[in-house]
Amino acid sequence: MAKTPEKVIKIAIGEVGYIEKKSNKDLNYKKKNVGANNYTKYGEYFGINGLQAYWCDMFVDWCFMKAYGRENAKKLLCGDFSAYTPTSAKYYKKKSRWSNIPKKGDQIFFKNEKRINHTGLVYKVDEKYVYTIEGNTRSGNSVNANGGEVCKKVYLRSNVRIAGYGHPLYDFAVKIYTTVKKTSSKHAIKWLQSKLNQCCDAGAKLSVDGIWGEKTMKKLKNYWKQLGWKTNGTYAGKKTCNALNKLRKK
Repeated sequence: MAKTPEKVIKIAIGEVGYIEKKSNKDLNYKKKNVGANNYTKYGEYFGINGLQAYWCDMFVDWCFMKAYGRENAKKLLCGDFSAYTPTSAKYYKKKSRWSNIPKKGDQIFFKNEKRINHTGLVYKVDEKYVYTIEGNTRSGNSVNANGGEVCKKVYLRSNVRIAGYGHPLYDFAVKIYTTVKKTSSKHAIKWLQSKLNQCCDAGAKLSVDGIWGEKTMKKLKNYWKQLGWKTNGTYAGKKTCNALNKLRKK
């Protein structure tokens, strides 16, 4: 089933108002421990936090990961996650998904006098303006690549700071699983492991390797326990897969 941009846009809009932190504390709160040291929950997820962790690109990657899962997000973004905006732009260019004409759901890229240096997500386009949600910026209609907040922004489409747009691969087909067990395909088990990492809070993150071992089974049981379900099963059936597809946590 093909993906659509509505899901990632909804998640990004829900992050508006988030402000970076002065330390590695209260990262999941929008307006606690406010500071200017580039500590964010987005950087924490990717293991890049602190003074040099400029986080506009990680914000976009995080939104895609939350919307579609880690592996699907990488495919949608035409390659991989990156905290470095020129690298993210290259992923789109290599897949011939780069354009000067914006579409809803695009990743917008901005430039300074030296290089591409900022990015965000397009949530609306009309004949004159492009409307964005950006991390590490500030309110107002000028480009701010280090403002410390998640904000909605509006630009003239003719703004000279706009370098171009990456078109995510929303049209690629994603298989929806209804049963995953020890004898399932490696791809199916990877899907399960990735979803469990997103939805189950208990225990360490699984290696998404497609191998059904004791850790995968334990994580699955922890997920059932988290949902208040019985934990005597031996595989992920339709009920579990539906919950994982919906990213249910409780």
